[in-house]
Amino acid sequence: MQATQQHAHKRTTPSFCLSTGLLKKAGVKVKQSMPGRIRIKVRSLRGKQREAGWMQAHLGATKGVRSAEARTKSGAVIILYDSALITSRALLAVVVQQVIHPLKYQAHAKTVVTSQEPWPTCTSCDCSTPTSFSTKLRRVIWLSGCMAYAALRLWVFKLPLIQTPISFLGAVAFLGALPLAREAYEDITVKKKVTVSPFLAAGSLITIAMGQAFSALQILWIYNVAELTEEYVAQRSRQAIRDILEVAPANAFVMVDGMEVETPVGQIRPGDVVAVHTGERIPVDGAVDEGEALVDESSINGRSEAMLRQRGDQVFAGTILSQGVLFIKTVKTGEDTYLAHIMKMVEDSLANKAPVEQKADELAGRLMKIGFAATALTLLLTLDPMRALTVMLVMSCPCATVLAASSAITAALANAAKHSILIKGGLYLETVGKADIYCFDKTGTLTMDQPEVIAVFGRTPSISEETILAMAATAESHNHHPMAKAILAAARERNLSPEPHAVCDFKAGRGVLCTVGGDSVVLVGNRQFMDEHEVDIRWFEKKAESQRALGNTVVYVARNGSVQGMLGVANPVRPEAVRVLNCLRRDGVQSLSLVTGDSQEIAESLMGVFPFDECRAELMPEEKAQRVDELRRNASVVMVGDGVNDALALARADIGVAMGAAGAEVAMEAADIALADSDLEGLMKVRNLSHRTMRTIDQNHYLAVSTDLIGAALAMLGFLSPVLAGLIHIAHTGGILLNSGRLLSWEPPVDPLDCCKRCERTDHTCTVSDHRQDSLFVLPERKSTPLKLIKPMS
Repeated sequence: MQATQQHAHKRTTPSFCLSTGLLKKAGVKVKQSMPGRIRIKVRSLRGKQREAGWMQAHLGATKGVRSAEARTKSGAVIILYDSALITSRALLAVVVQQVIHPLKYQAHAKTVVTSQEPWPTCTSCDCSTPTSFSTKLRRVIWLSGCMAYAALRLWVFKLPLIQTPISFLGAVAFLGALPLAREAYEDITVKKKVTVSPFLAAGSLITIAMGQAFSALQILWIYNVAELTEEYVAQRSRQAIRDILEVAPANAFVMVDGMEVETPVGQIRPGDVVAVHTGERIPVDGAVDEGEALVDESSINGRSEAMLRQRGDQVFAGTILSQGVLFIKTVKTGEDTYLAHIMKMVEDSLANKAPVEQKADELAGRLMKIGFAATALTLLLTLDPMRALTVMLVMSCPCATVLAASSAITAALANAAKHSILIKGGLYLETVGKADIYCFDKTGTLTMDQPEVIAVFGRTPSISEETILAMAATAESHNHHPMAKAILAAARERNLSPEPHAVCDFKAGRGVLCTVGGDSVVLVGNRQFMDEHEVDIRWFEKKAESQRALGNTVVYVARNGSVQGMLGVANPVRPEAVRVLNCLRRDGVQSLSLVTGDSQEIAESLMGVFPFDECRAELMPEEKAQRVDELRRNASVVMVGDGVNDALALARADIGVAMGAAGAEVAMEAADIALADSDLEGLMKVRNLSHRTMRTIDQNHYLAVSTDLIGAALAMLGFLSPVLAGLIHIAHTGGILLNSGRLLSWEPPVDPLDCCKRCERTDHTCTVSDHRQDSLFVLPERKSTPLKLIKPMS
């Protein structure tokens, strides 16, 4: 085995030595490395689909590599390999060698790719072309210099300008047209589709052949400026999303033999204990092993205030430790962390085209056909090649029409990510604004994740609520169950401290036994636990029955075999939930439905608070999915949930919405939209964002089509020159980009966009009190509404 490994290393490792300087020069960085898997960041692969495809094919053909994936959005290369056949250092050397020697690499890669399916084309941006932003920028600068030379010579110094194909200017224009001609050839032969590139390339070459090299240069300059502008806006939107999410640190301090050793995050393994100090970012997902600190989790859940995290609490990579020191036992690292999972979800969303984007492509195709006909007709009627060229320049650039939808969708996705709303694609952004039915799970969706003590009863008036809570807190002081946390939180609110105790015996799902002061035994648990210890609880039967009717959990507290009190514990309703459901109703949602696994009694109690049209209770996960299927027969359905039991229903719905960081990973995976901050107001924000985006796209389409048609008419009548035609194209493309760019800074409201029609305000500054008299839209005060206030419907 050792000989095999040495042989593999000798075969794949290049002759040069891997040094830090060489890695930096090549733009290669190891982000994560573990036996059998390595993730490498290659700066030169970002935005280059062809090079990424070659790299993926080359690595896939390397002995010992099981699979390789190269991502153009982030420049990441993920390799799964057999560590017995090849080492991670050897793989790193292969990657570096191909980055430093691209010509040799491309020649080899072409032989690998020809036998496989063509690499998929990115549909979200222009990254599928081999030219990067910097290459396009250099091309524009070069063409601008030549344009300035020709313009100064012809218009300022009044000198003759030779424009024949064999002149200097003709040669420059011909070289400038070559990339366009190559792109046109690929469009026709590889992509098998007709685009604007063949039309423009043919027009440029014909113009050069006619002895009008300066006009050809103008065409090429205008086209390249438009391409550069579009690429710049697309890069800005993608970078905005990366800046929001890519916040994990590069290095961390790992505890080794009691010492803090600085270690690259890519080398941290599950089980390692990481030390994080004040002001540092947490590098991994894990559980607090020791320490206590305030953690700023705004990058994960959007909460403005720092959260107290102590032993046993879960923490996430990318969050900031505001005050204190934590020792965190690593559970997930690198691409397995919650933050990396969310970033991958957002990256994938950019390639998921909305129907409105596909319609824009069809419209652009129709406009190009009209351009062909208008150009041919102009040439036939006027016999003026320059006039025909002007018409062609106006109508042959439908990129603004395509950009009308794609730029708005990309800006909207970035806006949503900024507001902790993660949308997997434009398809879901468009659909969510049109959905007619919303289905909601209860626990963790309409109610808070953590339960609260909402009622305390003593057996006799002499036994105070504080006494009952203090006994319960003493027994539960070392328990991490959510019910125990609720009891301890209630005790802290009343400044009660647990008593010292000797023994605690936990019975999962039933309760806890605790010995206090050497001779006093405290029991805290459910009816079954009390029966096991022969504690008579008949005195609380009526109170317990009324609490269960309200959907609350009953917990008994006994001391030395005698029941002392009873607690009512429940998950409080989210403070924004009622308001959001009323807003959805006002925004045109036809039906609101509750689908829950809880009892019919609890479901009916929720019907008394929420404006649901119907409820289905005691449903198993597959029954929730069946109900969603039934509703989908007549309308589009949005399912909102957070747990494993909601995953199937989320996948079946037209739009699945998962509740954020506290939700189950399987639910996040099945959903199309995630509310990372677990705030239900995100439902209305994303719906309003959908409405605003569709409105922006309509405006963009109107601007693009109207300027194309008006410009073509003016060109056919001889009122436009080729230069003015090109400027019209740049102007309407720039106008569309500016209009779409407004979505980046727009603040989506919670109220429906037309809410001010009733109070006749146009500035959307109305408050809840302005709508108090509207019986269809009564908004509750924003405060926690515990389930104890809920009464069943009569």
